[in-house]
Amino acid sequence: MDESSMLVSPEAEKAPWAVPALYGLAPFRNDAVLAAQVDDRLTPWIEQVGIFPGRHDKVRAMGFGRFAMLCHTDTDEPDRLLLAAQCFAALFAVDDYYCDDERTGSEPRMVGPRLSSALAALEPVHLSARFRPGLEQALNSDPVLVALRAYLRRVETFATAAQVARVRHEIIAMFVTMTAEAAWRIEGLTPALWEYLAQRQVNSFLPCLSLIDIIGGYELPANVYSAPEVRKVTTLAASATIIANDLFSALKEQQAGIGDFNLPMLLIQEQGCSPAQAMAQSAAVHDDIMHLYEAAERAVLPHASPLLKRYLRGIKSWLAGNVEWHRSSGRYQV
Repeated sequence: MDESSMLVSPEAEKAPWAVPALYGLAPFRNDAVLAAQVDDRLTPWIEQVGIFPGRHDKVRAMGFGRFAMLCHTDTDEPDRLLLAAQCFAALFAVDDYYCDDERTGSEPRMVGPRLSSALAALEPVHLSARFRPGLEQALNSDPVLVALRAYLRRVETFATAAQVARVRHEIIAMFVTMTAEAAWRIEGLTPALWEYLAQRQVNSFLPCLSLIDIIGGYELPANVYSAPEVRKVTTLAASATIIANDLFSALKEQQAGIGDFNLPMLLIQEQGCSPAQAMAQSAAVHDDIMHLYEAAERAVLPHASPLLKRYLRGIKSWLAGNVEWHRSSGRYQV
């Protein structure tokens, strides 16, 4: 057999992992100029905090400014949208350097200790004088921690104390699930599908969704944000955003050195199905969650205050923008 006939073309390699059509909305806004303005502000911040060294062109291709522009459509102020882009950059750095990508130094056995140290970047730790220098040295020597602390400080410039606490809580909850996922890898465990989907609700874009009213320039009261019926809408939306992520990142995560779990791979392991079948089933899971989200939103809307209606529209805009960003971001191009 001719050696060239044994090679698999890039198109053939990608075909089984092609993302099926997903149920959802078209993006509310697609403003390339505004997206570029946000990216122009984000680039020097990334250089300042030190994350993604030597990868600035790739970071620009990821389009975090475009992500912010697509999702947060109730403002056109680049400096407010920059807060969302900083959130994406800081949390993707946590994902890459601490959790998933062994090529950039992640180690499953160190996920817990590293995320535990990261708590000090999210909320000030009050130590006596003799212990503070060691803490500051640790916080200033790790670019991921520098980025997290800088991001939280910027949240504080836009948000009330209650909103800052909410942002912090959503990140810390995500850290718990990241630690659990690291344990699965260390122990060679494969989670049940229900277990994976349950943790994915939290290990999702939920910390980013918590910025919706902050970036919009208003405050959804804490008792409304946490009301069970509102929380149901928010968490279903978070699950939908991350299942979309599983789909668009499935091909990339076949590469050596990326130790991640995703829904298509779990379906392949559990059911012995083909990649194409697993992608179709994962898309169906996404669409089922979207229908549950829409039903939950319909239950809340008739009694919603103007502020809550604005927040719910922000959730819907986020869902639409999320799929559009994943469809074109350089982060998922292989």
